[in-house]
This record gives sequence, C-alpha cells and structure tokens, in this order.
Amino acid sequence: MKLTKTLARYFYKKYLITLFYSLIISTVFVFIVDTAELSRRISKTGDGDIILSLKLAFLKLPEMVFEIFPFIILFGSLATFYNMAKSSELVIFRSSGISIWKILSPPILIVTVIGFFLILVLQPFIAFTSSKYKELEARHIRGQTSLITLSENGLWLKEEKLEDNSYYIIHSLGMDKRYGNIENVIFFNYQENGNLLRRIDADNAKLSDKKWVLSDAWIKEYEQSVFYEKYSVKTNLTIDQIQENFSPPETISFWALPNFISIAEEAGFASQRHKTRFFNLIVFPFFLIAMVLASAPFSINYIRTSKTNILVFGGILTGLAVYTLSSVSLAFGSSGAINPFLSAIITPIIAITGSITILLYTEES
Repeated sequence: MKLTKTLARYFYKKYLITLFYSLIISTVFVFIVDTAELSRRISKTGDGDIILSLKLAFLKLPEMVFEIFPFIILFGSLATFYNMAKSSELVIFRSSGISIWKILSPPILIVTVIGFFLILVLQPFIAFTSSKYKELEARHIRGQTSLITLSENGLWLKEEKLEDNSYYIIHSLGMDKRYGNIENVIFFNYQENGNLLRRIDADNAKLSDKKWVLSDAWIKEYEQSVFYEKYSVKTNLTIDQIQENFSPPETISFWALPNFISIAEEAGFASQRHKTRFFNLIVFPFFLIAMVLASAPFSINYIRTSKTNILVFGGILTGLAVYTLSSVSLAFGSSGAINPFLSAIITPIIAITGSITILLYTEES
C-alpha cells in the first residue's frame, strides 16, 4: 500500500516538528556548556570577561551544532518513531499494509535534503565563524601571537614581538616541514603603528631552537642594504605549530577545500586532515541517513512493556557506537593510516547495511 498525500504530509510535519525541538534543545544545551567552559578558561588568563565568553560561544556554536547534528537526527528519529509507536499509529499503519520502507521514506528524504543544504549552503558560513573563533581563542585564551595562512601566493606568517611592540610578516613559497626550511623568504619587520622598519631577503631560512637562521640575507634598513651570510631572527614558532595551525580543516569551506589541498601539497604540507574533512563532508548526508535507519529497529516494534526503555536506550547506544566508529575512522584517515575517502565512507556503509539487514528481518518476521 502506498502512502497517500495526506498521510505523507502528516509524516513530514510530525518528523520536522520533532527535529526542530531536538535542534533547539541541543543548541541551547551546547551554548550554555560552551559559555561556562570558555568563561572558566578565560578566567585562568586573568580576564574574566563574560562578553568575550559569549562572543566566543556564539562564534563556536555553528560548528558545534554541525558536529552534533547526527545526534540531533538520532534523537529526533527515536522520538518520532517512539511517539508514533506509543500512540499505536505504527501498528495501525503496518496493519493497513504500509511497509516499513514507506514509513521511513519521509524521514530519509528530509535528512537527505537537510544534509545537502548544510554542506552546500550553510557550511561556508560555519567555516567562517569557526575561523573567527579560532583566531580570537588563540589570541585571548592560548596567548598565541602568531598567525599562519596558506594561499596561492605561498606561505604567510605573522608573529608579534611583544618586547619591542613590533611584528614580522614572513613570506615564502613553501616549507620543507621535515627540516624546517623555507626558501626565497622575505621578512617584513613593522612597528605596531604599521611603519616598515626593515626588510630582510634571504635565499633560505631554517627554523631551529626558537630562531630563524637565515642564509645569504640582505637587510634593507633606512635606505641602506647590508649583506650577511648568516643572520638570526628570534621566534616563538615551532615546526609543529606551523603544520597544525595553518588553516585548520574546519575553517575552510567545502567549495574551497579542493583548491586548498592542492596548494598545501605544492607548498610541502601534509593535507591528510583536509582530504579527510572534504570526503567527510561529501558523505555527511549519508551519515544522517544512517542515523535514521539506526534508530528505526528500536522503535518500529514497540511493545507496551517494561522493555520500552531498554529499546530506546539501545537506540541511543547504537547511535553512540556509530558516531564513535565514525570518529575513530576519521582519526585514522587524518593521520594517514588509511585512505581518507575510505575513512569517511566506511561508517555510513556499515551503519546503513546493518540497519537495513535488521529491518528486513523485522519486516519478514
């Protein structure tokens, strides 16, 4: 038996309303917890500014909601199926000849549309707010005075020199992260007010023991140029900091990731984390579908007994297991232990095929 238009609209409306409540509750909870945690971290720096905590929490909120969205889908699906089973609606629909697949088709269609909308439309905005959050968090909480970016023009570093109220802008076409070498490098030394103090051009710069060691350097200062075979510039940067902090994957939009990966590899940087993030975004809608299917077996065969709570708890545990498996596989992909695409696709495949197998058994029994 097919779903009538009226019945289909009823399913769509009921599921969307439940998802909306799940989204609101999760968002408020995440915001409160993040605000409290950020206030605690800020207070340790000696500046308990609640305004800064709220600002950071608002900037962090979109990325956090995006990260927990699979759980929002899981809880929304469990609640919808549970309420429909509790009110005997599922029993009536199934006794009328409506298959479980017809009942699941509205939720699956909804989360598919939501998933692609999040990735293609909202994710660039989420990446922007995440970038602003990490910039402020690094400056006000972790006390980092260095900014690192990578573009088609090469590697750009900005490091503040607090002892003399100046800063360096460093430019290079790339970096050999194994040895900490950058070639054809330019150091621009500016005063805090933006006035250029000096410019240093060098064939090579090696990062070692809290300093840049420049080879064959020309220093231009006050219209005079001086040549040094070796010249040192103090720094607080390390090779690991440069590798880890140049444009984290979550701060780059879905549309810009492929080009960024290409630029990073040409500049000598590892791009495993960015590749894993890109493939994870591609399969994200299928991960949401997996959460819908994972929740279904624990709600469809609802029985009015004490086993009800066990079934719901089982659905939550299954969702946690799926999410944990996804996190572990993505961690392996980011580290280069397994192929990035495989690390992103393996969890949806296991969850979807496993859920379909259980539902097929349920439908035939």
